Amino acid sequence: MYEIQFHPADIRKQVRYYFLSRQGMRWLWLIGILLGLVFIAGAVLTPIGIQSLLLSGKLRILNQQNETQRAILAQRVSALDRMERQATRAHNRQLQMSLIMGATQTAQSGGGYPESSPIGAFSVPEAEIAIRRAVKLDTGTKALLTLADELASFARANEELTRSVPSICPLPIGSFVLTSPFGNRTSPFTNTIDFHAGIDLAAREGTPVLAPGDARVVYAGRFPLNRNVRWWRYGNVVVLKHGERYVSIYAHLEEILVRRGAQVVRGEKIGTVGNTGWSTSPHLHFEVRLTNSEDSEPEPVDPRIFILNYQWTGHEALLVSGRHAPAPSFDPLPSRVWSR
Repeated sequence: MYEIQFHPADIRKQVRYYFLSRQGMRWLWLIGILLGLVFIAGAVLTPIGIQSLLLSGKLRILNQQNETQRAILAQRVSALDRMERQATRAHNRQLQMSLIMGATQTAQSGGGYPESSPIGAFSVPEAEIAIRRAVKLDTGTKALLTLADELASFARANEELTRSVPSICPLPIGSFVLTSPFGNRTSPFTNTIDFHAGIDLAAREGTPVLAPGDARVVYAGRFPLNRNVRWWRYGNVVVLKHGERYVSIYAHLEEILVRRGAQVVRGEKIGTVGNTGWSTSPHLHFEVRLTNSEDSEPEPVDPRIFILNYQWTGHEALLVSGRHAPAPSFDPLPSRVWSR
């Protein structure tokens, strides 16, 4: 038996006695040891807990910053996408203008960057990809500006050519539907494959037909059947000569508003859409022919390549084909239209 005495600090109070058996004493020691261990563990773990709480707070802040940075990166990538599309459109327009004006350019566009370009290391792959795209876009844009300067200088040195290029749509935008493109097609009359030297634009009868560039009228009327059957099928037709480089043709007209020998300017009304000649419905047959040299026969080219105020479907493919397509087999201009 063990006795435990408790003496109050005040001597006037009674002393208290506690009696414990041997087993109770063991339990008391065990409880004391456990409480000591708990105290020691608390003393050791409390700083770790506090540090963990601080680290958790920092981790939340870092996660929020990371989400914010990723959102900013997504915005930057979206802006980069838009700029790349704009640069592509600008490059296509520059290519189109140099093609139709016959301008030889020395600079190369498209840009690029060396694989070993020291742009730094990024832990986020998307960021590195975006930076590389931005570097490529910057290089390509600088090259494009150089090409634009060259083209502007060429245009200033060849003002007459610039005014005469057939570069606008001959029908008001929104008034037509492309029904037959340039190239081989199945003829709606013979049901055989033939070469279509222009494009057919379906429009309401009476829709104004406009000159796409400054030109001289070299023919206005209808060809006699006994002179040229194919051109007789065109019905009422106007042929314009744009300087020494281009010829444009407008067929199946309802009205002809110009005379042979007249000078017309870009945007001037030369006729109206009709249904004359071999035609199944009111439409304009529009051709552009290109002269490569003074003595050569003008060759048909896709008119869509030249139109700057309208975006055709598959515009980029048209530019590629316009630059590299072989000369088609075509009917030459009648002698009364084309005199060298």
